[in-house]
Amino acid sequence: MTRIRQRMFVATLAAALITAVTVSAHMAYSKSVPAEDAALAESPAQLQVWFTQDPEPALSQLSLEGPNGDITIGKTTVSEERSLVAEVPSTLGPGSYTVKWRSAGNDGHVQRGDFAFTIRAAD
Repeated sequence: MTRIRQRMFVATLAAALITAVTVSAHMAYSKSVPAEDAALAESPAQLQVWFTQDPEPALSQLSLEGPNGDITIGKTTVSEERSLVAEVPSTLGPGSYTVKWRSAGNDGHVQRGDFAFTIRAAD
């Protein structure tokens, strides 16, 4: 019985390690400016999203949605800091905004996500 339990333990441990390596191979959101769930006093000049791997330029995109729908932002570029950047060419008014991102990392798998921030009304 002891050998069977040892083999089961080793097999379970190996499966857990393989799963951990596979999961860590995908690119993931790291941080952003504006920060996720930030409450800002004024409109940001740009959006920047950092990842755990270098984003693939051909597959990378940032978009912005506001209280009245989609907002035109500048072209998405890849910075040297493992991030995507896009200018916000117009001043955003008070309200809730959602940044949507799409990119791929070293493994080529496309990842998507979003985060929200708010611009507070002037006091």
